[in-house]
Amino acid sequence: MTAQPASATTPFELLRVRDSLIVHQALYAMAKLGVADLLQDGPRTAADLARQLDVNESALHRVLRALASQGIFEESSPLTFANNSASSYLRTGVPGSVRSMVIFWGTENYYRPFGEILHSVRTGKSARTEVFAMDGWEYLEKHPEIGRIFDDAMTDMSALIGPAVASAYDFGRWGSIMDVGGGNGILLASILKAYPEVCGVLADLPHVLERARQRGFLGGELAARSAMQSCDFLP
Repeated sequence: MTAQPASATTPFELLRVRDSLIVHQALYAMAKLGVADLLQDGPRTAADLARQLDVNESALHRVLRALASQGIFEESSPLTFANNSASSYLRTGVPGSVRSMVIFWGTENYYRPFGEILHSVRTGKSARTEVFAMDGWEYLEKHPEIGRIFDDAMTDMSALIGPAVASAYDFGRWGSIMDVGGGNGILLASILKAYPEVCGVLADLPHVLERARQRGFLGGELAARSAMQSCDFLP
């Protein structure tokens, strides 16, 4: 019998890829419940967390243990959990936080269309439209609570990449720039802060711009160098 090369993929490796779905949803549940925030002052038992969150202790323990096996959270002693370097980024408002992104990825707007991926492969049409009878942008406009979660997710994403984008390109060569579909304006704000001589325009749908005004990322000293323009860049 021919020996199998050490680098060959086994059926079990392929099956482990499927486990990513489980990890994805476990992360969503813990982010939505704010578990990492509750652990920011130190380890706590699953029973203590379950009482505060009003959830099932056994189920919470199993989910936390599953994530700990993936390097997210740490079971510091039996039935007791703590944050580690990975789960710390699930906290709210810390530099590098991804909590809002993980929560958005677990919303029905993002998650349910994957159940219709075969429809997209067969037809080339949007699975989201098949599920909700509307496109993603219309869905967000009609469901403002999901829209706010999306805004939070994109804000955190822009906060992560903003400084890198600002330093990767010489925006100072232009007198003004426009961020089309720029959401809350945090990416544009990062660029304007890095280039004090540049002015910027944030272009997006009217209801998005209203939330951008409320967030105020283009306020303060950036107000004099920024403007907002209503637009719809999709056909």
